[in-house]
Amino acid sequence: MNPATPASALSTLHLLGQFGSLFTGAERELLDIQRLIVGRRAVQVWSDTPVHRAYGGRTIQAIQPFAHQFPKDGRLWIGGVHVRLGPWLKYTRFERVSIAYNLANHALLFSMIEQVRDATGLDPELVFVSQMLQLSVSLPGRVAHSLMDLQPMFDMASARFEKRDAQTPQNFVVGRVSRDSLDKHHPDDPALYRMLASQGIKVRIMGGTCLGPALDGVEGVELLAEGAEPVSDFYASLNAFFYRTGTSTEAYGRVVLEAMASGLPVVAQRRGGYVEAIEEGVSGFLIDSQEQAYDVLMRLQASRELCTLTGLAARQQAMELHGEFTTERDLAFLLR
Repeated sequence: MNPATPASALSTLHLLGQFGSLFTGAERELLDIQRLIVGRRAVQVWSDTPVHRAYGGRTIQAIQPFAHQFPKDGRLWIGGVHVRLGPWLKYTRFERVSIAYNLANHALLFSMIEQVRDATGLDPELVFVSQMLQLSVSLPGRVAHSLMDLQPMFDMASARFEKRDAQTPQNFVVGRVSRDSLDKHHPDDPALYRMLASQGIKVRIMGGTCLGPALDGVEGVELLAEGAEPVSDFYASLNAFFYRTGTSTEAYGRVVLEAMASGLPVVAQRRGGYVEAIEEGVSGFLIDSQEQAYDVLMRLQASRELCTLTGLAARQQAMELHGEFTTERDLAFLLR
């Protein structure tokens, strides 16, 4: 797009997600896109389900086909293959349709491509959140890491490093945040958290009440429900971020990049799109086993300097991937 092109010259960008529940990364990305686009192009957020009451005050419209309430023209951005399309799609006149592929489910992707083609006559553009995901499906498209507004995290990291020298030593806190579902947690995680707690490390898991049967009553382990705290406040309470999943594979891993942007050293399993964002041993640590996870976290606990250096490098890496310049470059795809 020509930078001088006024917003009024562009058609409406419709962002379609599933806002019936909270704390999903794909929907948080859509709201970030809305914030970054507003004033530069007409933008409307839609939900394929009734909108959760917690989104009150947001300009999100639920699709209601029989009331003729659905996006009809302009450009459609589908926020993931988990979104459900309906017969209303046949009555639209979109210029372009894009599918953000951010969930590793190839069957759903192929089905959605055919739905869009059959209903609109358009070949949808595919936008992959990681190179790993594009290679896994071998389809043409562009790779664009999730569009995230990480500026609040960058600011928090600056405050973290400015105050660090003045802080008195405190308990070392390891934590993670995710959807409160067992597939988001590795089967070995409860044993690791018990070992860390036995060494005086405090463990905080937001989205971890599903681990209650294995960890309830363990001193030093705090299990929080999804959204129990604002995400930025939760990251501010940690000294290190740990992440690995069970049956679920992260297409990119928004929470990992948020933790890096917050200036936290990240220890994560070597599986997922976020691996592309971590320089091993510099901006984070990638692990393959329980023993490696324990050893790295204990090293971080023992060395405040290692935590600081890794956290600084993590923040810098996140800025290179999601800072203002990169965000503007990726936004150009939505503003042309």
